[in-house]
Amino acid sequence: MTLMRRFWATLAAVVAGYLVLQALLATPLLAVAGPWRALLESGLLLALAAAPVWFLLCLPMLREIRAAREAFERESSTLHERLRAHDLNVRLTAALDMAEDEDAIIRIARQALTMASDGAPAQLLLADGPDSAMRHDLAEGWTSDEGRCYVERPSDCPAVRRGMGTVFEDSLVLSACRGMRGPMPSQCGAACTPVTVAGTGVGVVRALGSSGDPIMYRLLQSLNTVAHHVGARLVTVRSISASAREAATDPLTGAANRRSGEARLAELAQQPDGYVLAMIDVDHFKKINDANGHDVGDRVLKLLVEVIRGCIRRQDMLCRYGGEEFLLILSGIEMDSAVALLQRFRAELVPACSRAGLPAFTISAGVADAPNANPAQQVRAADAALYRAKEAGRDRVVCASGATGEAPSESPGVSA
Repeated sequence: MTLMRRFWATLAAVVAGYLVLQALLATPLLAVAGPWRALLESGLLLALAAAPVWFLLCLPMLREIRAAREAFERESSTLHERLRAHDLNVRLTAALDMAEDEDAIIRIARQALTMASDGAPAQLLLADGPDSAMRHDLAEGWTSDEGRCYVERPSDCPAVRRGMGTVFEDSLVLSACRGMRGPMPSQCGAACTPVTVAGTGVGVVRALGSSGDPIMYRLLQSLNTVAHHVGARLVTVRSISASAREAATDPLTGAANRRSGEARLAELAQQPDGYVLAMIDVDHFKKINDANGHDVGDRVLKLLVEVIRGCIRRQDMLCRYGGEEFLLILSGIEMDSAVALLQRFRAELVPACSRAGLPAFTISAGVADAPNANPAQQVRAADAALYRAKEAGRDRVVCASGATGEAPSESPGVSA
């Protein structure tokens, strides 16, 4: 009913009530004269008019005003959410476009979590692959560990397996997730969405909220934005990193290539800390190839790299210098410690050959420090020490002459 119709209906009801009132006042029972009649007539008319005015005019108008206010608030909230989502999308795109590595992506993702969740507890779990261990665990807005996800691999997460964002409406559903530990708060829900790289789930973004709250679904949309942009940038960064690793790695052994070793030496030459070089060569490698085939020879080189990597530190570098010759770069270490490391490697090589089912082989090594911080000179010195080790009968470590010009010293070999 329109406002005009309600007005005329109200007016008709008031007029009808007035006529009824006049008829009642005309009866001898209610006959009153003078000012008391006017007062009684006015009171009764107001009483009769109040109901139609309220029910036919005021109450519908109040309902329409309330509905209009609620519609305005919904539209305002929707517009606010759209503006907020657009702002998040623009900021995240601009920030991630400048991220050059995975650490920068993680730093930006931490800030995006706060924006996307609008203060609700939020978490990002990220791994290198679907079956890899979670390498990053970012949590924002959590006051305790209650409700946090501890899923070990992306493939264990229901949202990742489904390949789509999911709202868990209550804690009973959440308790079925393998990543949940301990009791969940009552009336607690969660929004989870996977992070995908090249179509493969590698992580999950999640946030907590109240069960049955429609905001959870709007929250999921914000999390989807974060997950999409983080995944898209990870594709680019990991692709570039993989290409860089491939360009800097020997394809057979997985060790760094010669160019990477020379770049590392040039970097160390500019630093004040000393470093030691070791030139390592497999003894009688040609005989191993001729007697067992090139496939066994390749396995020998791979085993050599594997055993050396088990002996060196994280900051050290092993590169394939050419053929069966390897260059080991040891930073921040003394000559005696470098020789001891090589002797340990030689000792561990024997049982490693037995475990791998390969013919036993030995190595010779020449070691040189950097008194003049001249990488080319140091490589030549280590190579000369290696040549002396071979001349002395192989299966040994020989140190090049130091800055004082002393003759090379031979470190006793370990019996194979």
